[in-house]
Amino acid sequence: MSNGGLISRLLRDPVLAFFALGASLFVVFGLLQREEAAPVLLSKGAQALLVSEWEMLTGRSADTSDVRRIVEDYYQRELLFREGLSRELYQSDLSVRELIIELMQQQVTGELPEPSGKDLVNFYTDNIDRYYSEATISFSQRLFRAAPENPDELRAQLKQGDAISDAVPRQGKDFPDYGVSMIRGLFGQSLLAVLEDLSMGDWQGPYQSPEGWHYFRVVRREQPALLSFERVSDQVMADYQAAAVSEAVAAFIEAKRAKYPLRIDPD
Repeated sequence: MSNGGLISRLLRDPVLAFFALGASLFVVFGLLQREEAAPVLLSKGAQALLVSEWEMLTGRSADTSDVRRIVEDYYQRELLFREGLSRELYQSDLSVRELIIELMQQQVTGELPEPSGKDLVNFYTDNIDRYYSEATISFSQRLFRAAPENPDELRAQLKQGDAISDAVPRQGKDFPDYGVSMIRGLFGQSLLAVLEDLSMGDWQGPYQSPEGWHYFRVVRREQPALLSFERVSDQVMADYQAAAVSEAVAAFIEAKRAKYPLRIDPD
């Protein structure tokens, strides 16, 4: 009988359709049961390795009861692992998700080939903007808790070395050759912008922050300078390997994109 004839007969005969549906569910249930009942396999070689590791940790030879406990511990851990996967615990634990992602990334990239000296020099040249030193500023500050009543007079006293601030800045008072990223972390972007624009040599201010009122004196600025390949060779190697990993992962993702289409839920 053809498939079309069978379907027509099922549609005409509800009893036959009922038994067919029951048989289908029975088959599916059997497959699921077999999947759930998949045995926990432990080869002799794997068991020997577990015993060897146990003996190394404990410093003594494993007897029969020890081996039995080692095998039972392996079985329990494997069972808990499988149950954890079936309950999708990785969906609610970000650390587990990140570990799985990292392990998958390692499988995708495999062992990266060792780059030649020429490869690294070419990478350094192609990405030269990465290998400049950071701009630096050398400056001093004095901090006052309240807004000065006469800012110009206080500024003049600072120039003469007569003014004493009434607050100890948490960041400190003197900052020789501090990188702009460190200054941003200490003072915030707004005060960094002030320090980048101030003329050099004289005390200037006040500039308000949540901590009080700042007076600054900038004494030197250094612009970014290109770092030699020899000086940054370790960083170039790390960047080269990171780029190789990114390329391999991107190629893998592109190959799998059709299998896992992205859909944005408007809600």
